[in-house]
Amino acid sequence: MKKKVFWAFITFCLSILTIYALFYNSGLSFEELWIDIKEASPVWLIPAALCMFGFIFFEGRSLVLILRTLGYPAKKRRGFLYASADIYFSSITPSATGGQPASAFFMHKDGISGVAVTVSLILNLTMYTLAIITLGLFSLIFFPDIFLSFELPCKILILIGILMMFLLTLFFIILLKRQKLLVKIGTILISILKRLHCKNAAEKFNSKLNKILENYNECVVTLAGKKKLLVKTFLLNLMQRTSQILVTVFCYYALHGKLTNGLLVFAIQTYVVMGSNFIPVPGALGISEFLMYFGYTMLLEEESAYSLAILGRGISFYTCSIISIFTVVLGYIIIRYNYKHKGAAALKEDI
Repeated sequence: MKKKVFWAFITFCLSILTIYALFYNSGLSFEELWIDIKEASPVWLIPAALCMFGFIFFEGRSLVLILRTLGYPAKKRRGFLYASADIYFSSITPSATGGQPASAFFMHKDGISGVAVTVSLILNLTMYTLAIITLGLFSLIFFPDIFLSFELPCKILILIGILMMFLLTLFFIILLKRQKLLVKIGTILISILKRLHCKNAAEKFNSKLNKILENYNECVVTLAGKKKLLVKTFLLNLMQRTSQILVTVFCYYALHGKLTNGLLVFAIQTYVVMGSNFIPVPGALGISEFLMYFGYTMLLEEESAYSLAILGRGISFYTCSIISIFTVVLGYIIIRYNYKHKGAAALKEDI
């Protein structure tokens, strides 16, 4: 808990510094930004807000789909809670996967086994990463000039992001396909425990590991024969990532940008996602905003680029984080209430 509070505080400080730096460098004032927002077209701000909700919704649907395939009749509203937990805690920790333990916490409270939780989260994260790679390939193939127009530091960040995504995808596939790797890791840990003269602990761990691997293998085998599931989870994650990127496209339109530049904005934002997704900073704060600024100056004047960066991040990141933490707190209160007044058995029936 203290660790989460620490990172929440760090995220808050980084947010203030990032916003200050953006305003300081641009010469833009809060009054001018507020005028831009007031003059923004609500016709485009509404779909921007809906796409922000879509970022949470589609991840939740993907997790529910996987869990149902594994035999857990999870409800759609629970998926929104699982996704909100993942998104919020990922935004305040220096890791793209920092929110998964929080998501796993709520799944566990709903009576889902630890093995099923692990397999579902790994599969979803694999598809999540593949979705980013797919969108990245789209931008590299159809808009290579945009990548070449970025400053050198931005190009390096984007290339590092691409490399990390490929390595991460490969690692997840190995975990899902090669259980022998897990056995080797477990064997090494058991060997270390024995060398530390923790024989009893080593034996207990070995017994637990065998049981976990057996259940893990059953889950993987269940999913392996479900090609439609893999396609659906990939498409849902693709829609999730597309929704997030479209927030900025609609914000660009709301600030009276040219309709013909929509695909260019989409490609720029895709490069921003690739360049910032694996930076070890909570929510990629600072990194994402400045990549957005350098990208948008290809299309806009400096002041307009800052306005778009602030508005786009304001909806896609800050507003999304606020809605996510509200959902998490509400979900936790409901779980506590149900355990206190209905009991664990009644809660599991409500999954």
